[in-house]
Amino acid sequence: MPFKRGDHVCAIYSTTAELTREVAGFLAEGLSRHERCWYVGIGSEMLGIHAELRKLGIDAAAQTRRDALQLISGSGAYVVHGRFNPEATIQTFNDAIEQAHTDGFTGFRAAAEMSWALDCADGAYQVIVYEALLKALFASCRAIGLCLYDRSTMPLAVINGALATHPIAGVSGNYGANPFYDPQTTRLAAVDDAQVTARLTQLGGSAGGSPMRS
Repeated sequence: MPFKRGDHVCAIYSTTAELTREVAGFLAEGLSRHERCWYVGIGSEMLGIHAELRKLGIDAAAQTRRDALQLISGSGAYVVHGRFNPEATIQTFNDAIEQAHTDGFTGFRAAAEMSWALDCADGAYQVIVYEALLKALFASCRAIGLCLYDRSTMPLAVINGALATHPIAGVSGNYGANPFYDPQTTRLAAVDDAQVTARLTQLGGSAGGSPMRS
């Protein structure tokens, strides 16, 4: 589905191929709209993203040279002095949004693979605090956010928190209004694993599930 300004989207994926395809499509859509685009990831997927962008007719190197595209490896965008500070990270993205406007872009969009949180002290808890803050930021500005969660490595409690803090969610590239979004959620909570698995099935995340479409 085409995303619009203010959207804060959660994508659940299971393979690197899914990750690279979703990220490349998201970035290509933004570049076609003359938005500044960022991707922050774990690093090993970057070559795959470049390859997927080429398939979509995007010269990633040229877009990077004109400062329309940044592919950032590692947790540097989030972790300062060895710690993750949600408020400081929100300010980083707020500044980037304002700078994109100053530089003449029509908007700003950022995709992020969220596994970096597992390497931070208290990261699983802090990432949901961060997501709750981020939804308010994107809702009030000319920006779009796509947060990607690896179903095979993320604790189900974190995935549940991610679903609760994103108005739009999708699995396997099928996105739509998220029935599990809860604007009251501001932090990680204990969950029943079977309930979270059922939610992912409802979103189309396992065999027999019905893909959610817009």
